[in-house]
Amino acid sequence: MNRSPGYDVDQRIIVTTPFLIYLALCGLFGLAQSMVGTSFTQGQPAFMAIVGFVGPSIAIGLIWVRNFAYGPPVLVSTMLTNAWFVTYFFFIHDNPANVFAVSGDGATAYLSASLGIVAGSLFTAAVGCWLWYRTSQGFRSAVDRLVGPSET
Repeated sequence: MNRSPGYDVDQRIIVTTPFLIYLALCGLFGLAQSMVGTSFTQGQPAFMAIVGFVGPSIAIGLIWVRNFAYGPPVLVSTMLTNAWFVTYFFFIHDNPANVFAVSGDGATAYLSASLGIVAGSLFTAAVGCWLWYRTSQGFRSAVDRLVGPSET
């Protein structure tokens, strides 16, 4: 198959795909949480809903309307914040929703889904950084100053 030099996959699809995988992992997390019957502390569901769902959804919407000035930075910041939150409150902090505090049939699914949310958040943030680098001259120059310009 001979492709023309102008052929390029829409970068919005490239960024949306890991976000959709992340959403599927969030669904698995919800199912696993209901299986183990653990309870969240008061602010955990609200934080996860706002920072883990609403913020990235707004970012993806901004990206789809080609607002690359705000979409990628919002996506990266919300995904990194969500990864930190899930890591801290579900793996480190001592609370009833900690993955090591639950037991029963769904404990492995709960652990796996929690790890999946962290991995999905980090992967989506990395793809968001890629888009941010491609579309923002300011971000690209800051990264190039930090790590040095590429040879190509």
